[in-house]
Amino acid sequence: MELYLLITLLFIYLITAAMVNKDVVHRIWTLAFIAAFVVTAVAIGFLRVTNQDVMMSADNLNWYYLLYIFGSMSVVLGLINLWMYRRPLWQILSAKDDGDTKE
Repeated sequence: MELYLLITLLFIYLITAAMVNKDVVHRIWTLAFIAAFVVTAVAIGFLRVTNQDVMMSADNLNWYYLLYIFGSMSVVLGLINLWMYRRPLWQILSAKDDGDTKE
């Protein structure tokens, strides 16, 4: 299932990258990553609030499904965002420390 999500989201990324302005592509995929992160956090929160037992019960099955799907989407969207922001991230990671920058 993760492979289908990866292929589908990469295909959608290629379509949006070819048809839409670069700034709009960055906004779309960054907001998608933030939304997937929020839904994953909410699913984890609801599982935690319900005092989860060791064994999964039927009433928590939908939260596990949401956690699984949006957790997988967060990973794929994170990879897409890493690809889109590779140059700024490389600049940040490879920047040399110029000493103290206090004014």
